[in-house]
Amino acid sequence: MDRELASVDLNLLLVLHTVLELGSATAAARALHVTQSAVSNGLARLRVLLDDPLLVRHGRGLAPTPRALSLRPVLADLVKSARAAFSGASTFDPATTTREFSLACSDSYGVVLVPALVGRLRARAPNALLRVITLDQLARTDGLARDVDLHVGLPPSVPEGCLSAPLLEERFACLVRARPGRRRARRMPLAEFASAFHVRTKVLDGARDPVDAVLAAHGVVRRVAVTVPHLSSVPFVVAELGYVATLSRRLCQVYASLLPLEVLEPPVDVGARWSQLIWHRRTDADPGARFFRALVQEVAATGRRGAGSR
Repeated sequence: MDRELASVDLNLLLVLHTVLELGSATAAARALHVTQSAVSNGLARLRVLLDDPLLVRHGRGLAPTPRALSLRPVLADLVKSARAAFSGASTFDPATTTREFSLACSDSYGVVLVPALVGRLRARAPNALLRVITLDQLARTDGLARDVDLHVGLPPSVPEGCLSAPLLEERFACLVRARPGRRRARRMPLAEFASAFHVRTKVLDGARDPVDAVLAAHGVVRRVAVTVPHLSSVPFVVAELGYVATLSRRLCQVYASLLPLEVLEPPVDVGARWSQLIWHRRTDADPGARFFRALVQEVAATGRRGAGSR
């Protein structure tokens, strides 16, 4: 059937639709900006293809056959769909969409970004859904090129075929167990940092920890006692065992607001990095994807203002 359809000039269907709607080959030719003979030739080819007269002379006009009448609503739907496909007009409405948006990120952003994003999405697009996937799933499936709308993170480079925009300035801090009554310090002493046991998060296999890379340049090596694949266990290890975790300052502040923990500056300047908002070119012009990107950027901007006020 597909092979047969591929051999059909679909312009012939537009010709028949226009003649049926206007009731005249002459009027159809004017509407299509072609000659009347082109319309007549098109109808002649369709008569052969469909093995039906389709339109017969009746007085000064054309009378459609039963076969032509049965095709009329089908052709109308085809033309309507084709016009919508090529019009470039957006049919995306946040207020009514039931689309599922997808975001790939580490669980760090699951803590500092996703809750506010869900709230804003619910306010703007109440029937939309959000699906969050892990970075290893993104890497394994090449999701941005397939079905993932956005990736938020700190990749070493922007993948081929993708676009990016800076999202959040990420600074590192040390998360430590709170010790009531001790003199509060802004910066963790180097000797204490070097002698402490550390908990480290490794999200992707083979990815070098950016903190270790900077510390090594200063001649500092962490005594990593435990490495975990998810950030959710880190604050409990710190609170229970007194280990040290060097994480995003935003994330440290969230954990310290929930558990008996403190946030200190690292003993050496670990520097700052900008997380990136990354999307594939295939979704660059899509109105729904553009809406979702703008929403993530709004949430991040609100977070930046909040972080600056603390």
